[in-house]
Amino acid sequence: MSEGPKPSCVLLLFIAFASQPSIAAQTWGGSLGVTSDYLVRGISRSDHDPAIQADFHVATESGLFGGMSVSSVKVSSAEGRSAELSAFVGGVWDIRSPWRAKILASHYTYPWSSGGSHYNYDELVVEAAYEEWFDLSVTYSPNAPRYLPYEGLIAVSEKTAELNLRTPWRHRLAATAGVGYSDVAGPDGAGYAYWSAGGMYDLAPWTFSLSYVSTNTAAPYLFYSAAAHDRWTATAIWRF
Repeated sequence: MSEGPKPSCVLLLFIAFASQPSIAAQTWGGSLGVTSDYLVRGISRSDHDPAIQADFHVATESGLFGGMSVSSVKVSSAEGRSAELSAFVGGVWDIRSPWRAKILASHYTYPWSSGGSHYNYDELVVEAAYEEWFDLSVTYSPNAPRYLPYEGLIAVSEKTAELNLRTPWRHRLAATAGVGYSDVAGPDGAGYAYWSAGGMYDLAPWTFSLSYVSTNTAAPYLFYSAAAHDRWTATAIWRF
């Protein structure tokens, strides 16, 4: 697998965004959280163990935003715990109220993993949302890491479509559901489906969630034991 961009175009965009003199006058925030399993599109990045996570972001009145996040990870059962760092930039705009659109570009890096930069990748997300209950997104990565026996890590393209739904808040409670399909390229590439269902409890600034997550039989073919199968995951997030 070839080395990632040096520096990543996402990082260059983030540096340009952060250097704008008007940023200091805009809003900022972040979060600290813990989850019982760090799942991304039905695939665990913590070897189905708990993970600690944090992020910090800045947003402008025009809808532009940028930030950085960190999470503990265990990218394979053969490796110890390490960290995932990411930088992201994007924008949110009202299309026609109550619809809004969002574009997000991210760069992920794993500087303390034994695989080093072979795990690094970039991602672009385009999203459309209706109020707070309907969210449809399309994700593209040109260099997602994929492990192949006898070959090791290679970079492949990955395309994903995902739909998430949430009921209105009632007594601080809301039900959630999601479904997605991801197409992973490379030798013997394939697509797999994943889905989730659960609920959220809002106790601002805390949010607690519990979800049931599973994938179809194609996911273990691509990601082995990292694929979630009939798994419950709990998350607690404190936002500031």
